[in-house]
Amino acid sequence: MRAPHDRSSAAGGDAPRSRTHPMSTKSKKSPAKARHLDAALVKAAQDPAAGDLIAAGRASAFSSTDPAKCFAHFRPLAEAVLADGLTLFRGAPLLMHGNVKRALVVAEPGLSVAVARLRAPRIQDVYELPSLVLGLQFAAGRVPGAVMSQGEISSLLAEQSPWRRLALAYLDVVSDPLVGLVPRERYVKIREGSGPLDRAEDFVAIPGVFDEFAGALQGKHPFREAQLARLAEAGAQLLQQMRPGNAPKEQKSRGPEATLRDQMGALVAERFEHLLELATLGLGRAKAEAEMPALHATARTPKADAAEPKKQEAKPAEPVAVPKRPSVAPPARPSVPPPN
Repeated sequence: MRAPHDRSSAAGGDAPRSRTHPMSTKSKKSPAKARHLDAALVKAAQDPAAGDLIAAGRASAFSSTDPAKCFAHFRPLAEAVLADGLTLFRGAPLLMHGNVKRALVVAEPGLSVAVARLRAPRIQDVYELPSLVLGLQFAAGRVPGAVMSQGEISSLLAEQSPWRRLALAYLDVVSDPLVGLVPRERYVKIREGSGPLDRAEDFVAIPGVFDEFAGALQGKHPFREAQLARLAEAGAQLLQQMRPGNAPKEQKSRGPEATLRDQMGALVAERFEHLLELATLGLGRAKAEAEMPALHATARTPKADAAEPKKQEAKPAEPVAVPKRPSVAPPARPSVPPPN
């Protein structure tokens, strides 16, 4: 009987060599068979059951933009992660948050194909990634840091204050009722108050607004994602040092807050790996590797990427008749603005 051989071929396995036609295994994988396998996957992906599974996973996924609520929701799952051999988390949660949101957008068109390939795809887990990273941000903020001197605090405030001023000027415009990209009350709330402590709080609040209204502000502001992440991290660091009665103590060993942060970081990494697996199965390895952002990547904005080749194409060609004055090529990347 040849039934086992037929099942192996249908499942995508290599068929055994024919006794009458001794050909290599590679020759058996004809383009026609590959097209047949692709058609079978597309048909399976179009099954209403696959769409229902994706819709159910997305609907049941926990979703919140409040870091404290996200932390409370995912804390029991993070505490279940084994603490032995836990990697020390040193990432930038707000930067990671943008990366996982972009990764979901890239992977989503291929989810139906991935569902057809996997027996138990964890759709809910990957749709919860943005909220999970916000919970990680809150967990990281609970970890006591090394004590900063007054000079270090003043230096960090001076470093990020120009970015606060520019971001607030931008939010003033886009929150105007005539524009309406951001609710006016959000801008007004941040502008209230004064003093170093208020500035540190603004450092955290401003990136939160950009993140919350990312869809409305996409492509409409000049701020790099890495700079907004740095602003938020500086604010969290300053708030640990400046709040009355909250002076952190130097610790030689990893305390419970740091352990929980690292557990939550491991949970994020594990779920992001599953998202990469879904993207690879659904989009193909080449497309997934080319378009899926890395979890900790500091990527340039699409606008900067689009501008770079234009700048290279616009470089004037040096006339051949004047070889003694070679042209100086323009920089390959736009200049980075100074931090102050």
